[in-house]
Amino acid sequence: MASESYKVPEKMIKNVFDLNPWYFSKAYEEYLAFLHRLNDSVVGVHTTADMRCSDLVIDFINMLDTLEKWIDEIPLEDTSEQRFGNKAYRRFYERLCKEATELLSRVLPPNTHDALIELVPYFTEAFGNATRIDYGSGHEANFLILLFCLQKTHVFTDNDNQVLVLRIFHKYLRVCRHLQMKFKMEPAGSRGVHAIDDFQFAPFIFGSAQLIGSKNLVPDSYLKETVVEANAHLSLFLDCVKFINQTKTGPFHEHSNQLWNISAVPHWKKVNSGMFKMYEGEVLKKFPVVQHMMFGSLFSFDRSETMKESTEDSIPAPHDPSMPPIACQMPQRAPAQHGMFAFQIPSVANTSTVRSSSVVESGDLRNLHKEKHPEEHCPPPMAEP
Repeated sequence: MASESYKVPEKMIKNVFDLNPWYFSKAYEEYLAFLHRLNDSVVGVHTTADMRCSDLVIDFINMLDTLEKWIDEIPLEDTSEQRFGNKAYRRFYERLCKEATELLSRVLPPNTHDALIELVPYFTEAFGNATRIDYGSGHEANFLILLFCLQKTHVFTDNDNQVLVLRIFHKYLRVCRHLQMKFKMEPAGSRGVHAIDDFQFAPFIFGSAQLIGSKNLVPDSYLKETVVEANAHLSLFLDCVKFINQTKTGPFHEHSNQLWNISAVPHWKKVNSGMFKMYEGEVLKKFPVVQHMMFGSLFSFDRSETMKESTEDSIPAPHDPSMPPIACQMPQRAPAQHGMFAFQIPSVANTSTVRSSSVVESGDLRNLHKEKHPEEHCPPPMAEP
């Protein structure tokens, strides 16, 4: 791509009427395809699996490690009058913005330096907001968009997808957790128990792909802390659940209700496909999240020439009456509409049909709860702008 075509990214989704152009944009189509390629590259692959890392990948990871060292160097401020958001975080963010261009230019090949005017904004937005001192799935998306842009400029190729997820993105998660814990960052727009996690979403997508085909772990395995503790190193999904267990108290079905519900899905492949649909509904189609997205020549708001106007393929099939009752019934969706779930979750836990001694966890763990948790009800789908 010629250097003169690069431009400073700008916000284009300024009101709900800009949502439909976003849904049919090149950015939406290409970003989702990128996530699917990353996802496919880690199906059945453990986080600790051996994989070749180029010098560029190692340099990128070392650069992220530099950011983590900054976190340790910054002293905290007195927060006696604040519950969340230590103002010392602003010193980290100020340094990040000041040195971002130099950090990336030291890592990236010289022939891509012209693209830094587009890459730097995604990089600095990937680690939280200095005004609100918060972090959420929108900031996570900025880091993934950065990786998408780096692949589009041929810094990385499809051959690097596995490494992008299990080495670079994994390291990014570590840095963000360090920020969240030290500076007590507030979840950005968190829906509490209605969200997958207070801060992250993508690792649950990639992590569920890693567990596809597992003979020793089924979805309801992660309801048991000892199982999660023993296997967190194998999957980003389990690693995230471990982090939740370490940072939250109380019954799991109360502080992480969506995860508790999803554990009833019978196999990881269905969890993985459902996570993608939920990511679209809860992140890519939520105005409070995407209003902050920035678009340039690499991540383009221009209309896609290949995006189909119809979303017939995404309309769920009618519910089979022979199946268990549905906890959250999805209405049929037209373009630009979404419900809270894009996949159906049985309201009973005993959906696992695996009954083998090699299976770590299966069956009706939820019987441990004496009282049945009330079923959730979906809000109506968003009206088409």
